[in-house]
Amino acid sequence: MLVDMIGNRLKQLRTDAGMNQPEFAAIVGTTKQFVSQLESGKNQKPNAELLEGWARHFRVNLRWLVSGAGPKNAPVPSDDASDWSDIMGVRQAAALGDGQMADEYAETHKLKFRAESLRRKRLRADKLAVIYGKGDSMHPTIKDGDAILIDTSDRTPKDGRLYVITYDGELLAKRLMELDGAWYAVSDNDTDPKWRKPRRLDPSKGIDIAGRIRWVAGWVD
Repeated sequence: MLVDMIGNRLKQLRTDAGMNQPEFAAIVGTTKQFVSQLESGKNQKPNAELLEGWARHFRVNLRWLVSGAGPKNAPVPSDDASDWSDIMGVRQAAALGDGQMADEYAETHKLKFRAESLRRKRLRADKLAVIYGKGDSMHPTIKDGDAILIDTSDRTPKDGRLYVITYDGELLAKRLMELDGAWYAVSDNDTDPKWRKPRRLDPSKGIDIAGRIRWVAGWVD
């Protein structure tokens, strides 16, 4: 059976790399259960996108992985456009200390991220955006000028996670904390006098979560 053959080759790739099923699944952003079903032949409809992701990661020919035909090894791929995803970047700063007034007309540009990395994290390029931090109240997690990738599809607050929010008309990058049914904005830099203590968010002032922070990058001194 075709699926069984694919499952055998997937298992070969995994075991040759010394990976367990969760590690192998994480490469393409799927689950251990899905990998187990493929390897056992229980799944009769392999996902073409996931197979392509494994083939690219292990540098094997997709044709070999699917059918067993042709050479196993693939040439090292070039960094063509299909390997990358464009993410919209906004030149407006999300304040890490004092609020930055939200501006829907902020200048935009594009940044490129590895498509495979986004798949591993189960992120959709069309739901992502990059803005920049301003201030030092989130130091050392986020520093002044750091690029901040946010997932605009993840807008339900979770205790302890990082978010970009609009509060009282200002754009902020903060850690959200839930306490006794209320939400607080927390700064990671406890030496900042204005943000030394968690600040309770008053719903009457308007709270809008732009998205959860998933990636931060900046210069290292």
